[in-house]
Amino acid sequence: MRLDLFRIALAGVSAVLFWSTAVQAQFSPSYLPAENAVREAVAQSPDVLTAEARRDAALARAEGIRAGTAETVVRAIGQGRQVRDPSERHAEGQIAVERSLRLWGKAQADGHLADAATEAGQLAVKDARHEASRQILALWFGAVRAGQARQAAQENAKAAADLATLTARRVQLGDASRLDGELAAADRARMQAALAMAVSAEQAAQAELQARFPGLGHPAFGADAALPALPQDPPDRLRIRYIQDSHEYRLAMAEEAQALQMAKRADLERRPDPTVGMFVTVERGGAERIMGVSVAMPLGSAHRRSAAVAAAADAEAAARRRLGSERRLGAEFDVLYGNLQGKRTSAQAQMEAVTLQRSASDRATRAYRAGESGLAELLAARRSLADAVLAERLAHVDAWEADSRLQLDLHRMWDFDD
Repeated sequence: MRLDLFRIALAGVSAVLFWSTAVQAQFSPSYLPAENAVREAVAQSPDVLTAEARRDAALARAEGIRAGTAETVVRAIGQGRQVRDPSERHAEGQIAVERSLRLWGKAQADGHLADAATEAGQLAVKDARHEASRQILALWFGAVRAGQARQAAQENAKAAADLATLTARRVQLGDASRLDGELAAADRARMQAALAMAVSAEQAAQAELQARFPGLGHPAFGADAALPALPQDPPDRLRIRYIQDSHEYRLAMAEEAQALQMAKRADLERRPDPTVGMFVTVERGGAERIMGVSVAMPLGSAHRRSAAVAAAADAEAAARRRLGSERRLGAEFDVLYGNLQGKRTSAQAQMEAVTLQRSASDRATRAYRAGESGLAELLAARRSLADAVLAERLAHVDAWEADSRLQLDLHRMWDFDD
């Protein structure tokens, strides 16, 4: 009778530990933090605030470029004239107003350059927000992964403790050997150690998430059994969209346009601008008054030519950076899309592995009940099943992370470009 009760209890312990994780390990997109919380966390990110400050500086510099560096200059000269024959002294002076001009289309070029600088500054902020969203996603899934490991370790520790208690009772009743009791106790201690490590890892992941992005809360898990589906659009079309909508690529294009405008402006600077002015001179104590116009024209030098050549080279370098960014983003999309496919396949294979491993564990349980095998064989089968269950859970987390990262970079979620 006592042996039958033990068998029933053992079956219950196995059911508690190895319930189907094909449902429990999977979750729907509702596991993500609330979009409003993410928006606030991104807005308060130090990197984003730094980018916004740099944008403000870029906007101010752009206004300065648009206004130009020419300023009105007021020049005053005071002098005294002394005449020997007849001996006379006269107070004299001159007042002049001068201003340099922007000719040869330089004012229009400065306007285009200011527009390009403004666009680059705005895109830099958007890129910083997107990078902050990526960081949140990575940290969030790190906490999700740690939570799944802790939950599995907690269930394993509870089942091991129940089995150790039942085995100890059997040893007292003479239905089990002391070796079985020691093996069950050792397995309980091992599961408790694994649980302690899992709890510590989860706390560390949560602490890093909350420290860097406060207010996001803790990951919550749904019960959606479906794996994330692959995007319906063809990969080639998604690849083009991934590149063209990327903040990094658009920023590289804006920086290339800005460099081109700077090169055009430097080339125009090879033609010097005149400085024109008007002056009034008073001589011989006011007996003579002179009014006139002045024109000053600097002569071109090798420095202006060198600056134009250097600006043209900088524009060429910016074009090469834009091309490199395009290729790198294309490769990045290929990796992300391939990861999503691979992780979905891996998760499906892990589900099959759990099913097969659960069947093997059930056989080991029945063999142990019938006395055909010892507790050591049962514990080995249970350990393999526990590893398979945890691998299945983490595979589902990996699949959802790959899907979320791709959706984020395609701007289908957390798009804070407003």
